[in-house]
Amino acid sequence: MVYKSPLSQKNIIEVRNLSLTYSGMSVPSLIIDQLTVQRGECVALCGASGSGKSSFLKLLNGLIPEYYSANIKGEVRLWGRSLGKLNLEDLSYDVASVFQNPATQFFHQQVLHELVFSCENQGLSSEEIQERLNKVVASFRLRKLLGQSLFDLSGGQKQQIALASATMQGTDIILLDEPTANLDQQSVQSLRTLLNTLKKQGKTLLIAEHHLAYLDGLADRYLYFKNGRLTIDCLAQEFFSKTETFRKEMGLRSYRFDSFHRTNRDLHQVFSDDVSGLVVEHLNVQQGGKNVCQIERLCLTAGKVIGLTGPNGSGKTSFASYLAGLKDDKGSSFVWRGHRLSARERLSKTAFVMQEVGLQLFTESVRKELLLGKQTTCLDLELLNRFQLTNLLDRHPASLSGGEQQRVLLVANLLLDKDFFILDEPTSGLDLQQMQEVAHSLSDLKQAGKVVLLISHDEELLATACDQILSMEDISKNHHQ
Repeated sequence: MVYKSPLSQKNIIEVRNLSLTYSGMSVPSLIIDQLTVQRGECVALCGASGSGKSSFLKLLNGLIPEYYSANIKGEVRLWGRSLGKLNLEDLSYDVASVFQNPATQFFHQQVLHELVFSCENQGLSSEEIQERLNKVVASFRLRKLLGQSLFDLSGGQKQQIALASATMQGTDIILLDEPTANLDQQSVQSLRTLLNTLKKQGKTLLIAEHHLAYLDGLADRYLYFKNGRLTIDCLAQEFFSKTETFRKEMGLRSYRFDSFHRTNRDLHQVFSDDVSGLVVEHLNVQQGGKNVCQIERLCLTAGKVIGLTGPNGSGKTSFASYLAGLKDDKGSSFVWRGHRLSARERLSKTAFVMQEVGLQLFTESVRKELLLGKQTTCLDLELLNRFQLTNLLDRHPASLSGGEQQRVLLVANLLLDKDFFILDEPTSGLDLQQMQEVAHSLSDLKQAGKVVLLISHDEELLATACDQILSMEDISKNHHQ
C-alpha cells in the first residue's frame, strides 16, 4: 500500500534531539536539537564544507541509512510520521532530490525518458504522466530539449533537467545540494526563477548552498551548521542584516559580487597572448559531435594563473580535455619548450581536476586516494591541514560531502609533479576558507613556474587568484596581438 501524505499537516518536517554518527566514526556528523519546517517554506542550509548540511539532506531522502550506514538517535518526522518507518519507496512520494552533480542521478540517455522515469516507477497512468509532463515542460521551457541526449547538454541544462525530473515526482519536498555549483550567472538566474515558481506552487525547498547571493529574496529562513551541529536558525531579514565581519567569522561566501565583477573585468582587459609557454595552434574544439570553436593560436604562459570563463556549453571543459590529452585533434599542435607534444605526452604532463569529482575517485579510503600513483607512502601534512583532510584519511570517499570530495581531489593533484595544472570548477562545493586555500595553492603553483589554467564561474575565486582572465569567445576569435 502506497503511503500518501496528509496534506492538512502544517509542519512538514519535525526534528527532535537528533544525533547521527557514521559507521566507524566516534564523533557525530550531525546534531540538531530542535527544528521544524512548515509546508511551502524555502530554507537555506549554510556553513563550512562538511558541517552537516549534506548529511541532513541524505537523512531526509533516505540515502542515510539505506546507502550510508549510520547510527541515528532522536526523532525525525515527515508529515507527523517517523522517518524510521518510511522506506525509500514511501519517501519517493514525499521527497525529491537534486544533487550537486546532476549527472549522478540520471538513469536514461534521452531527456524525455529521464523526465518520465520517476512517474513510471510510481505506476502512474499514461494520462497522468502526460498531464504532469505538459505542466513541467511548460514551466521549465523544455520543449526544445525533449529529444536531446543528456550527454550533449551543458551543465546549466543538466541542472535544469535534474530539477524538472525532481518536480515530475510530484513531491511536496525538494532537496537541493549545491545546485549552482557549476553554473554561469545566466543559468543561476534561470535556476532562481524556477525555484521561485516551485515556491509559488507551495513546494517546500531545502537548499544547501555556499553561494548565497542568489537566495536573497527567495529563502525564508537560514540554517547555519558548524562542526555538524545546527547552531543558528533565523529569518532571512535577520540573516542578511548581519555584518561583513560576522559573515567572514562564520566562514560564509560573500552576499554581494559587485566588486568581484569589476576586478574580473579589469583582469579580462589585461589578457595578452604571450610568445612563450604552452602554445596551442589550429585547434578545432568539438563538443557532442559539434564544432564549438576554432583556436588559431593561444599561448598559456608559465608562472601565471589564467582564468577561463564563458557560458555553460561554450566548450571550456572540452578545450581543457584537448589540452590535457584526453581528446586529440590531428590538425592541431601543442608546443612546450620547443617540443611538439602528442596527446599521450600532454596527458603525462597534466594534472587535471575535473568538474565531475566522482570520475576521479577510485579507492576505498582518502589516504589511498591521495597516494594513488605516487612513489611514496608519505603525505604532505601541511597540505592536509590546510585543506582539513587529516581527520578524513580513513573515510571512504563516497561517505564524504561534495565539498570534502572536492578537497581530496584537489590535494591529490597538488601532490603531483606536473608541468600543467588544469582546474575545472575546483571550488564548486567549497566554503570561504577552502576557496581561499585553493587560491593560495594556485599561487604556489605559479611561483613554481607551472602553467595554470583555472576554469570557473566562481567570481570570488577568479578575482582572488587570477593574473589574467580570458573567455571562450576571446580564444575562438584568435585573441592575440
